[in-house]
Amino acid sequence: MKQAILNALSALNISDYSITEQQRSSAELFFIKKRLDMRRVKDTHEYSVTVYNVFEEDGKKFRGSSTVILFPGTEAAEITRQLYDAYNAAGYVKNPYYDLYEGPKEAVKEVPSTLSVHTLSQNAELMAAALFAADTREDAWLNSAEIFACRDHISIFASTGTDVSYVKYSCKGEFVAQAKEPQDVEQYFSFTYNDLDTDALTDKVRHALDAVCDRAHATDCPEAGTYDVVLSDRHMATLMELYVTRSRAAMIYPHYSDWEIGTAAQGEVTTGEALNVTLMPHVPYSPEGIPMRERTLLKDGTVQYIHGTTRFCRYLGIEPTGDYFNTKLDNGTVSFDELKKGCLYPVSFSDFQMDPMDGHFGGEIRLAYLYTESGVKLLTGGSINGSMFDKQGMLTFSRERYTDADYSGPFAVRIKGVNVSGK
Repeated sequence: MKQAILNALSALNISDYSITEQQRSSAELFFIKKRLDMRRVKDTHEYSVTVYNVFEEDGKKFRGSSTVILFPGTEAAEITRQLYDAYNAAGYVKNPYYDLYEGPKEAVKEVPSTLSVHTLSQNAELMAAALFAADTREDAWLNSAEIFACRDHISIFASTGTDVSYVKYSCKGEFVAQAKEPQDVEQYFSFTYNDLDTDALTDKVRHALDAVCDRAHATDCPEAGTYDVVLSDRHMATLMELYVTRSRAAMIYPHYSDWEIGTAAQGEVTTGEALNVTLMPHVPYSPEGIPMRERTLLKDGTVQYIHGTTRFCRYLGIEPTGDYFNTKLDNGTVSFDELKKGCLYPVSFSDFQMDPMDGHFGGEIRLAYLYTESGVKLLTGGSINGSMFDKQGMLTFSRERYTDADYSGPFAVRIKGVNVSGK
């Protein structure tokens, strides 16, 4: 198939291109409560072909691009037609000209993972056992679950000489926890692991069942006002999106972000911790074949690195790095028990979001704990709304750690003076 694509590109005189071959094998399990409802094994195979069209208008040079998806077995005439249409479409994309990335030619790399020791079916079964290990309560249970154990083989081949491949394992899925007394409540949870992290999944289910049981007993809405708020686990990764996104070349070039190396990203740190953030590679190569490695993003709150695709890095006059999505946060000074004293601690939202453009974060509360001197109160309803630009100099992180597929760092953060709507 790859040769058929190359033959079509040659026949069309398309000299600039990139071909990404994606092969995925997966073992999938679907449960209704603890009963296995369906078992499925899948293999998918596709080619993503990006063609570039260099042209001039009014003395200005442009490089347009267009991408098509092709599948094994596609006839030669259809391949040629789709690539011809894509090349013509690229001629209408007026991106200022830039030089393409000239990458390495290297042997296949396998991302280290304990998932590689077993077959995909075994990985799915082991994670299923971990999922249901904590499902032993009478007052809360899992009413459905899905598990996907995957192996991805990605190959990137470009006209500039790039020729790299890698193999990556993962296990992801979702489940719904339910409690019926005194209210019938369901909550959705998802997970993604790059290792056979059975203990982490069991703990996640245990906490999910605690949360859905507490949600079933929660009836009061928080009083409207200003609170110190604690956010934890997956919400930490969402908060870090602000720093990853605003340091991206695609944000800086069009002036959506004014960051540059040396910028004090947190502004003035007053009563909190200065951020130390590392960009972590989620794969060995970017989609353009750029080798990816750990890079320091923030040191003591100061920007150390700008990352991005070839196009936008060329526009800024820096070396292409690829886009990063995963972070490691090297902070944490206070125990979690100490951190949450006197705080509102929302553990689940209908949808928690961060807007990297204006720094606002928030969501509607499904379950929160209010810690006071007289005890802990269960709350539901209302919402939180704050700006990281206003609060990021007053952040305190827990010593306890949390790891997910795209985040490693403190389990929780305390944010001072967050607006909470309620009764």
